[in-house]
Amino acid sequence: MKKIFVTLLILFFVNQNLHKLNAEEINIGIVLGFSGPAEKIVKNMSLSADLAFNEALSSGSFIKNKKLKKLKVDTKCNKSNIGEVSNKLLQEEIVAILGAACPGISESILLNVANKKNIPIISSAASSSTLTMIDDQKLFFRTIPSNRRDAEVLADIAKDRGVKSLAITYLDTSYNKEFEINFIRALKKNGIRITINIPHEPNKKDYSDEASLMATAGGDAAAIISEAELGGKEILQALIDSGVYKKFVFSDRMIDYEILKNIDNELDSSFGLILGSNSKNLNIFYKTAKKNKIDPSSPFVSETYDAASILLLALQKINHNPGMSLSDGIMSVSNSPGIKIYVGELKKGLKLIQKGRKINYEGVTNIELDSNGETYGSFLEKEIRKGKFKTKKQR
Repeated sequence: MKKIFVTLLILFFVNQNLHKLNAEEINIGIVLGFSGPAEKIVKNMSLSADLAFNEALSSGSFIKNKKLKKLKVDTKCNKSNIGEVSNKLLQEEIVAILGAACPGISESILLNVANKKNIPIISSAASSSTLTMIDDQKLFFRTIPSNRRDAEVLADIAKDRGVKSLAITYLDTSYNKEFEINFIRALKKNGIRITINIPHEPNKKDYSDEASLMATAGGDAAAIISEAELGGKEILQALIDSGVYKKFVFSDRMIDYEILKNIDNELDSSFGLILGSNSKNLNIFYKTAKKNKIDPSSPFVSETYDAASILLLALQKINHNPGMSLSDGIMSVSNSPGIKIYVGELKKGLKLIQKGRKINYEGVTNIELDSNGETYGSFLEKEIRKGKFKTKKQR
């Protein structure tokens, strides 16, 4: 009896979603922190998503006789607002969600909205590895690697650069704490000794206590897992003032030119990483973004273009393959084998799908999704030379 009930429930959700996709208007939820601490970043992300939507809709090859509506929902980048956000999304007839962009928000939307409505969510900014563990229904996808991957790559860079021992401080937030946990795990695997590991609070006036503890512990280098605008720059200066460390290791959110201001060449030979690629696809996207008044250097911009593009191509795919779920469509258009589709080629991809051809969307960031629906990602190893961040190589 229980099996029959579960089967009927699944069929109910499938039929409900088919009804939404067969409607004259296809609604997609764009769920981001349009106001609040991430407002500046989200503005560029939203414009990047619009770039993909406009490209598809102006192609003349997107789903015929359908209106595509973007329902923009502001999370305010505040978990206390998630109840209101969830209720709004549950009330709307949406087929998918693009978002979110702040810690803890994507987890709540996955559990409270995507699972209940049986619709996929694709994120260009949610990097928490927790999302993989709670995604029981295989509805979560992302075009940004999990922060487990970031941490592993940074640990490999440290090993390749001959670091044998490392002092670590991390900003006491969920994102940076998770990065730190994964980083330590990867460092130990690489045989790098950790001399000390301490948290620091955001935007303190004085980080001399933390710097003193790290200086006493020593190490070949000091790793700062933090954010430049939330105290990262200040704790770096405190560590420089201690006179113990000449080499620093930076997490992605510390790769900010602001931290180099008013500092001489003490940081030369320091290094870190950011998500990115030096491929020609990225250069093409940068030019297109600038023409459309989008800051291409802003975080998650290229990943958002890719997320929106994948969703649009997947909608085209299931429109020409009745019975295929949108989640299956996302996996189908994003992976090999198939004709490769790069940035600015949505029209080509949409037409190929119309003809029944298999495509492999590469986009800006060389997308390839694993079995969990997560991109492997590309990273740029950064090093400081003569007071400037320079790209060493792609990882």
